[in-house]
Amino acid sequence: MAMHTAYYIFPDQVHLGFGAAHLVGQILKAEGGQHAFVIADPGVASAGLVAPILASLAEAGIAHTPYIQVIPNPDCASVDAAADAYRTSEADCIVGIGGGSALDTAKAARIIVAGPQEGRVAEYAYRLGDKARPHPPQSRLPFYVAIPTTAGTGAEVTPWAVITDPDERLKFGVGGPHSVPNMALIDPELMLTLPAFLTAATGMDALTHCIEAYVSTNENPALDPMILQAIAQIGRSLPIAVAQPANRAARRDMAEAAMIGGIAISSKWLGACHALAHPLSSFANVQHGLANAIMLPHVMRYNLPDAIERYARVNDALGGPAGTTHARAESAALMVEQLRHGIGLPARLRDVGVSESLIAPMARAAYELDLNWWTNPRAVNVQVMAQLYREAF
Repeated sequence: MAMHTAYYIFPDQVHLGFGAAHLVGQILKAEGGQHAFVIADPGVASAGLVAPILASLAEAGIAHTPYIQVIPNPDCASVDAAADAYRTSEADCIVGIGGGSALDTAKAARIIVAGPQEGRVAEYAYRLGDKARPHPPQSRLPFYVAIPTTAGTGAEVTPWAVITDPDERLKFGVGGPHSVPNMALIDPELMLTLPAFLTAATGMDALTHCIEAYVSTNENPALDPMILQAIAQIGRSLPIAVAQPANRAARRDMAEAAMIGGIAISSKWLGACHALAHPLSSFANVQHGLANAIMLPHVMRYNLPDAIERYARVNDALGGPAGTTHARAESAALMVEQLRHGIGLPARLRDVGVSESLIAPMARAAYELDLNWWTNPRAVNVQVMAQLYREAF
């Protein structure tokens, strides 16, 4: 008889709360770090969020090399360049600060620098299966502290980085259980100045993580109550964080919910919505959270027959109406649409720069090149992917 085991990947150490980011210096000092390579994007640096991190390092007597060259949707060349710069700097630990792009650049570069000199990020892609370059042993990975500035990707607690291959116009993942950052410093203080659009889009990314993980075919029952809690927090606090950026309680709620979303997808994986969202970024440059926000209700309605009880609970967590299990499940997608509308995000692909001619190639990419639909509760194929894009168009 085949054994079914629930498999969990939990984060290493996490500090969550106002002021957490200022611990970075003493934490690295306690770990024996002497020289930190600090990876950030220019927007985060110009918002003044990197300076206090560097001050904390200096106070602890840790040398540091800032690398402020992260690009949105990091591509192979940008990650390889970060790895080369790390080697040149002679640093012995990594600090990533920013949204998913910065944290993923740091996560992927960390794998490269622990491997052989000639290694390049594309060779570690797990879509290559047994042809991928093997992940370096944990003992060789530099200590990595991840400091998120958005409440969205959960990249501070996940084992993978998502990298764009511009030649093939696809996103691929690198990483594995040992790639989870050693330390996440989740400080809502760094999120108080996040603009409304990014607050909304990254918040919808976190919601998508939670909902897709909750209905995924991987059974990890210990996570289910956490995920429902995070969905409730997002439903309650995302509109407040968008309307009142400096609302500390709402920012903390969102930071915690995004972390839970990251823990959820690390063990339970995702679904068809993320498979559809990734080509929207690589083909049409749609911001990732916005791509999820547009596609999620369509995927939920498609999945409904195979996840009725779970969607009913999602509806309840979002404060939806009471009723029969089926009525509540049907209401879940509507609750997501109302939340999306309430935070000012567009509802159609045609409104975010996607042309109809992209539907066929994006549908092929979503099905043939993206692995996220493997754990979708209802089976999909290329035609289904194209139909879902058309419904959202």
